[in-house]
Amino acid sequence: MSKFYGIGVGPGEPGLITLKALNALKEADIIFTPKASVKSDSLARTIVEGLLPAGTNFFELEFPMTKDVAELRRRYLRSARLIADNIKNGRPVAYLTIGDPLLYSTYIYLLRALAEVAPALTVETIPGIAAYSAIASRLGFSLAEKNERLCICPVPTGAGAMEELRSIIEMHDTIVIMKVAKRLIDVLALIEDMGLTASTAFGSRIGLPDEKVIDGTDGFELSAREGYLSTIIVRKPSKTEQAV
Repeated sequence: MSKFYGIGVGPGEPGLITLKALNALKEADIIFTPKASVKSDSLARTIVEGLLPAGTNFFELEFPMTKDVAELRRRYLRSARLIADNIKNGRPVAYLTIGDPLLYSTYIYLLRALAEVAPALTVETIPGIAAYSAIASRLGFSLAEKNERLCICPVPTGAGAMEELRSIIEMHDTIVIMKVAKRLIDVLALIEDMGLTASTAFGSRIGLPDEKVIDGTDGFELSAREGYLSTIIVRKPSKTEQAV
């Protein structure tokens, strides 16, 4: 029976791809990779390409950055049909996504579309390392201890977004803030206003040539454009840390 692998390739560093993911990629007849536009490169493909033999069969799927729900549904169904049509002779195919496939990923919507157009298809999702784990590991930055509450959330949108984020930070011990994008400067200003800059870590494009990983001990000197593919971790000083 044909098999479809959904593979998380981690935040950007090829060495963070799991052995199971690499084995599945080598087994796949075709590897589908997402990209935002015709002119852009597929970051997921860039991460794995050097690990695979020359001549590996890649197929790039375009998922434009739009909030039009109907258009997105058409795109995902079209991609799902294309994937289903290319599964031949029982050979497996794979779809790549940066980070983890089930965390703020295009894969989630593609998976639902595949369930509609190819319900008999066998699916295996292979997890990937999320950016926040890579950032925390790089800095020795504890994510949670004992009974501490860890929150993973995107930057809120709309009116009152920063006040909503303030409330989220106030209610948790560690807050992983994703999908920062154009709100980077606003988020950093809020963190500074709350007196938490020194307890904050920032990371973007982990493992890529232009990566940036910083702890907030000396503050942040970042431009708004560095919000893309970035993650912020705010960790309030714990009672354990204060006692040391």
